[in-house]
Amino acid sequence: MTRTLTVEGDITTVDSRTLITTQGSVTAPSMVCPTDKTKIDKIFVAVAADGAAAGSAVFFIRLGGAAVLGGEQVIVVSCAGVVAPQAGSDQAPEKPWALILENVDIAISPGEVITVAAEMAGSDLGTARVCVTLVFA
Repeated sequence: MTRTLTVEGDITTVDSRTLITTQGSVTAPSMVCPTDKTKIDKIFVAVAADGAAAGSAVFFIRLGGAAVLGGEQVIVVSCAGVVAPQAGSDQAPEKPWALILENVDIAISPGEVITVAAEMAGSDLGTARVCVTLVFA
């Protein structure tokens, strides 16, 4: 039997650690790891930037807190680039995709609190939206 934790949120500032703590209509989901699970087995991540400014950026997540044994885990999950359109032309749409990482085997302490943060590094592309699902085993 597996159990999941899904959180989402906006990254509004470049080079800034942003805690991802909401879940749609649930503004404060439990961040406590299941008491019968000992690791994170899979991670699903989707990121999309609004492309409000030209530049390029990389996105990564940070998994930490008392639950993550061995210290914070930093994982690159996406990238994006935006070219300012010329006068009279339309900007090309960004094409985000979901990343699925399997068999990650990140050891956790059951019943402890996990933190999920996301960060945009490089150019400030505007607001980015990120969603992370952790699958415990």
